[in-house]
Amino acid sequence: MGGESGGALRVPAFRLYFVGRSVSSLGDRIAPLSLAFAVLAISGSPSALGIVLAAGTIPKLLLVLVGGVVGDRFERRKVLVSTDLTMGLAQAVSAALLLTGNALVWQLAVLQAVYGSASAFYSPTSTGAVRDLVGPEALQQANSLLGLTRSAAGIVGPAVAGILVAAAAPGWAIAFDAVTFLVSALALSAIALPMGRASLGNSIRADLVDGWREFVARNWVWVMVLSFTVYQATVLPAVGVVGPVVAEAALGGAGAWAAVLVGRSCGSLLAGGVLLRWTPQRTGIAMQLLMLLDLPFLLGLATGAPLWFVVVSGAFAGGGLTAGDTLWSTALQQHVPDQALARVSSYDWMGSLAMAPVGYALVGGAAKTYGTSSTLYVIAALHVISTGLPLLLPSLRSLRSNPARPEPG
Repeated sequence: MGGESGGALRVPAFRLYFVGRSVSSLGDRIAPLSLAFAVLAISGSPSALGIVLAAGTIPKLLLVLVGGVVGDRFERRKVLVSTDLTMGLAQAVSAALLLTGNALVWQLAVLQAVYGSASAFYSPTSTGAVRDLVGPEALQQANSLLGLTRSAAGIVGPAVAGILVAAAAPGWAIAFDAVTFLVSALALSAIALPMGRASLGNSIRADLVDGWREFVARNWVWVMVLSFTVYQATVLPAVGVVGPVVAEAALGGAGAWAAVLVGRSCGSLLAGGVLLRWTPQRTGIAMQLLMLLDLPFLLGLATGAPLWFVVVSGAFAGGGLTAGDTLWSTALQQHVPDQALARVSSYDWMGSLAMAPVGYALVGGAAKTYGTSSTLYVIAALHVISTGLPLLLPSLRSLRSNPARPEPG
């Protein structure tokens, strides 16, 4: 395993992985906007768009635990290459249908289901893959670098998508996404270092049970996942659903909200740069305090604060989320045994995904019934409670960075 003598980018295998993930991240930020305009151009129906987006989300929710088993049972590089090729093929077929004028909504929904199914295997496997490539002292830097590329893609991707959709057609933007998956697969294929080892379970069920034991063996892990579940069901819907409503009513419309989103992305980018050089020793405490940076942003939206305050607080919120997520990924990689890491990560993903669709529906309904301000105040209170309560755990408060080896189960 590399990384002992320097930073993550000094490890040749990680450099290849980083290139693949960076290119793929750009495609990931281009595709959603392009797909949305493509479906609306075909159908003119928001409900059709909802069906296509749900088709990509539901299979991931159903299969992510199996994806964790596969990520621990098989060599991770092969799993990641296979999922990249599958997602790339789904996007390539979608692009071909769109560009030839033959696309139907049901076809795009089926292809997004294929895409979402492959993503269910990619997400937990990638958590384990990073630790396969770098030493424990370089894990935070590796995760920070990956977070930086995602943040940069969050700024550049939508702009590129807008240009491609306006100047050419949505199909070309989705074709670009397909090419990024091919580039990622080629980069991963060039990695010679073995990534992960096969687990010894006799069945998927046995592996799931064993992964669950590892998941609950550390109370800070499952308590934090519960906290993230609340976050996914409240704070993120507040940003995605209530935020645009507030912007339309009080901040100046779509242009103002675009400025807020750019501010969040810039904050994320800055946070990734900071974590390249700063390693908080009390990881658990740092994670929770960083996540609380969402509070001024939520209160700013609720109280009708001026646009400059919402943009600035949004930048801090985006930075806190990115930094907290980076520290969380690093903590899992440092404290969970390698042979169970993908499965523990899959339970984390399940917790993150399970309540998100319900949260979007409930938050949207609450904003319509009780008003945006009341809804945001309640969400802010829930955020403080769900983020603060885990700090009562001694195991979380004492969680430290960079152990020499993962803890035993």
